[in-house]
Amino acid sequence: MLDKEKIKKEGVALLEEFSKELESVPETAETHYVLDVRNVCRKDGVGVKIESFPQDMKKIVPRWEDGFVVSEKGI
Repeated sequence: MLDKEKIKKEGVALLEEFSKELESVPETAETHYVLDVRNVCRKDGVGVKIESFPQDMKKIVPRWEDGFVVSEKGI
């Protein structure tokens, strides 16, 4: 069984050590961006449907069933 007092003591020691380490971090001014960076990859709008996309996907995926890519389940 875990000792509550030991856990509390180690937790306080960890926080104190972390606080001491933070003292060595230099203070800096806030960062402000000149540009409004909402979506830097593309212009907002309606997407373009590429008719050859399913055929192109079939060429590179390991397995394709009933119009879907079949893959291993991630954990």
